[in-house]
Amino acid sequence: MTIGLHRPGALNALTHTMRGQLLDTLIHAQQAAEIRCLVLTGAGRAFSVGQDVREMQEMYRDHAPDLGRLVRDEYNPIVDALLNMPKPVIGLIHGPAAGGGLSLALACDIRVITDQTSFIPAFVKVGLAPDTGASFLLTRALGWSRALAVSLLGQPITAEDAMNWGLAHFRFNTLEQAEIETRNIANNLAEGPTQAMAEIRQLLLQSQGLSWPDVLQLEATVQDRLGQSHDHQEAVAAFLERRTPKFLGH
Repeated sequence: MTIGLHRPGALNALTHTMRGQLLDTLIHAQQAAEIRCLVLTGAGRAFSVGQDVREMQEMYRDHAPDLGRLVRDEYNPIVDALLNMPKPVIGLIHGPAAGGGLSLALACDIRVITDQTSFIPAFVKVGLAPDTGASFLLTRALGWSRALAVSLLGQPITAEDAMNWGLAHFRFNTLEQAEIETRNIANNLAEGPTQAMAEIRQLLLQSQGLSWPDVLQLEATVQDRLGQSHDHQEAVAAFLERRTPKFLGH
């Protein structure tokens, strides 16, 4: 399933309506067993430049808005839905991913980029701090020191640096090439053990805040669950029968 941000004339700047539609679509994807992989992308020459500035202008007309409420109520549920998606999420990121758009890109499990891609932690440029999970996700992607530097400077991270720093996983010269390879990656993931992939994401997210004994216990608990899954039992049977396993995602 492909989810597209579609305001190309505004570089896919996020409005109240778009945020609601995106969240509704993600909730549907979470619940639909037939969907085994998601691709999140943007139309036109940008992934997303984040919050729509014109919408903010309206919000500031009478008084300073409650930005905390906006983030808590409209942005955080989206990134939370991505990070708790029970199936893998690929970000096909072409052009700039800035501000809240950067946060959405960081919440994807696998990031496919083009030579025209840039990641822009632009929050500081408007006197704000990273939000929508960016402080958490950027630090884990880049390490504390580099994440702090790019957040303070607010300068674009180029496609080359994104690959060198581990912020992106696949890079292609053109959008057409990236789209073809993204479909191949998505098809491969969609045929895999979906439940195990979701457990892997949660295990890696949670393990960073746990002690060593708690990590070992968590891993054992996860294996308890996965050991009872159809896909694990199918993989064992396929190995013994010398055939390719047919995973059902559960």
